[in-house]
Amino acid sequence: MSPSNPKLPLFEDADETVAAIHQGDVDAVVVMRSLEGPRVILLHGAEEPYRVLVESMSDGALTMGPDGVILYVNDRLCEQTGYPSTHLVGSDLTSLFEGQPPALVPEVTAEAKLLRNDSNAMPVAVWSRPISIGGTTATLVRLVDLSIHRRAEQIATAERFARSVLEQSTEAVVVLSPDGHITHTSGPAARLAQRSPIGRVFSEAFPLEARNTDEPETLALARFSTDSLNTMLATKPFHGVEVKLRGDDKSTFLLSAGPLVDENKTNVGSIVTLTDISERKRAEEQQTTLVAELNHRVKNILAIVQSVAAQTLRSSGSLENFAGAFAGRLKALAIAHDILTETRWIGIGLSELLAAVLAPYRAPGGTRISISGPPILLPARAVVPLSMVLNEMTTNAAKYGALSTPSGTVEITWQMTGDGEKSVDLVWVERGGPRVKAAAPTGFGTKLIDHVIRHDLDGNTRIEFDPAGVRWTIAFPVSGLAGDRGAAAAALAIA
Repeated sequence: MSPSNPKLPLFEDADETVAAIHQGDVDAVVVMRSLEGPRVILLHGAEEPYRVLVESMSDGALTMGPDGVILYVNDRLCEQTGYPSTHLVGSDLTSLFEGQPPALVPEVTAEAKLLRNDSNAMPVAVWSRPISIGGTTATLVRLVDLSIHRRAEQIATAERFARSVLEQSTEAVVVLSPDGHITHTSGPAARLAQRSPIGRVFSEAFPLEARNTDEPETLALARFSTDSLNTMLATKPFHGVEVKLRGDDKSTFLLSAGPLVDENKTNVGSIVTLTDISERKRAEEQQTTLVAELNHRVKNILAIVQSVAAQTLRSSGSLENFAGAFAGRLKALAIAHDILTETRWIGIGLSELLAAVLAPYRAPGGTRISISGPPILLPARAVVPLSMVLNEMTTNAAKYGALSTPSGTVEITWQMTGDGEKSVDLVWVERGGPRVKAAAPTGFGTKLIDHVIRHDLDGNTRIEFDPAGVRWTIAFPVSGLAGDRGAAAAALAIA
């Protein structure tokens, strides 16, 4: 083909070019990648045009003689190996590769590891084809750098892995670029942002506020401006800082951020996590409240016990009388607390409370004690004081009243009254016991009953000394009752 021919063939790659040379189809080649622009190279068996062609390749290339000795290398191969051409030319082809050298089969690509001057082997694809230059038979060997392709594959694999991890994550995970822009998020993070956060800066997608400025790290976080916060999260580590989304006081998150580095230890961004600890915080607050409530109850119980012990001692004629009375009152407290523990401080039915307190005096199938009335759920704060009241009434009946004789009976009835705030009217009637003296002296037990009903149950009581038997009438509301502090106050007031 003449150089003056305007229709010069253009070959897209080195394979087509070498094939055309080998087959003798052309005697001129247009090299498109020359810095000087398209060049027309005459091929009349001269060696120089061949060298120009090979040097124009973007891949490493060499010419090998029939004995396997390297005759020529292009500059790209020198760059790949890190050796000058004078080091490579004249050496055996097998010396270029790590381990077993590739088998050269014409027009078949094989993979091998090319040795480099820095002791790091480079993965290459080796392709060869016999050529004839100036009547001399040789082999053209092309070496394609696969490290870029492998790196691209590794990046793609890492990308797929990272995406799968984010897709499976149950936490809000955000990946930031070094300038604070969001590149990836997990599903929970995307839902938390309410709209796609990709491409937005962190502070815009997740407007955070410090939850507790008493903590040093949280206080430091609060001092940063919006712009500096984005940069700080992308470059500085943070661990376990309590934050909340602006305008949301119900949720609490632990903010953590850590640098994201590549294989060269270069910072390429950061990973930020927002761990929802709202339930944990609520549980901690509830536990704190329960501990404080328990502490309060224990102090009240100790105050009641102290007061009851002092008054019982004062009103007891002997140590034996004191021991019996005091033990009974402590038992009433224990029964009430056992009931509250079993019901998780929800409360108990009035009939169940009466059955528990009167159990020591009720024989199976016996008729000495009868209780009847509609179902009424007592609030938890009424159980302890009412248990103490019922214990005192039972103790009085066992010592001086109907339960002190074999034929005596006790009838307990109640009903609910009131249209708005409901109240309980309870009547305790004793029959068959010793004849009751009118206006009997008022002891500590009677005072305790009166004070607890008035101060702790916000109710009132009336006692009638009927000669046939004592009659107690008690009325108290089932809502709005005083707490344990009332019980302690009542007990102390009569001490």
